[in-house]
Amino acid sequence: MNTTAKHRLRTLSLSLLLCLELLGLSLQASAQLFKKPYVYRNYKAIDTSYLKCEYRYAFVDSGKTDTHLMVLLVGNKVQKFQGDDEYQGDSLGILFDNKPYEESYFRTREKGVPFNRSNVKWKVYLGYPEGKVSVTDRVFTDNYISEEPLEPIQWKINEDSVKNLMGYDCIQAECDLYGRHWVAWYALELPCSSGPWLLRGLPGLIVQAYDTEYLHDFLLLSVADRKIPIPFIERNYFKSEREKVIKAYMKYAADPGKVMFGSGLVRPIGKAAEEPLPRRRFLYTPLRRVSL
Repeated sequence: MNTTAKHRLRTLSLSLLLCLELLGLSLQASAQLFKKPYVYRNYKAIDTSYLKCEYRYAFVDSGKTDTHLMVLLVGNKVQKFQGDDEYQGDSLGILFDNKPYEESYFRTREKGVPFNRSNVKWKVYLGYPEGKVSVTDRVFTDNYISEEPLEPIQWKINEDSVKNLMGYDCIQAECDLYGRHWVAWYALELPCSSGPWLLRGLPGLIVQAYDTEYLHDFLLLSVADRKIPIPFIERNYFKSEREKVIKAYMKYAADPGKVMFGSGLVRPIGKAAEEPLPRRRFLYTPLRRVSL
């Protein structure tokens, strides 16, 4: 079994354990699985950042608000946007330098790492490959990648609309992107044309952006000059259109138990095998509007 296959097997087992814990079930995991050395995360550096930004991302689903800490890395060629937990994991992968270690070593180094600040699994790579945008995502145990042309955004800048946000004087701009109308506030004193998610191309860094339905809201929390390798995590991805991946995740989030047991990878045990499955859902509202 090669390193990638070992990593996929470990990821599958951990995902099953976490999902079953969510459903209040139990699973006997084989201790032998974690004894052999493996690579924490296979990666290749695709650029080096000169700026690191942190954003608060909040979205609304069924009247409930879910909040996540997000990280934006800006390089000269590539921009990467992801949840903080994934950023911390990728940073550990860089620290381990694609070398195999035993499970106990990884667990020791993970102690003290501030996980649990975002469970967003998708990652956006602007400019990778060159001229394209790639989005990686995970639905249950499957990893997906979607590639699209990197098209410019048609912004309408409202120069007379100015307000102070997070200590910066910001100018308002508007655009339509993937079925939603966005309002963004950018700061000229932060001379960077980047922003959260796929939003970019303004004369300054985007400090806040929200859609006019008030379902999604990004707010800049911090900016720092930081030289960090921008890693692309190498896995066995399924290539798929982004809209199809979103639909698959919507189905999973609506009833994760049904998807897990329907996959054949997990079977209920004990009383759980005799009773109807509890329907529990994840909060999820896609940034991109999709046709159902």
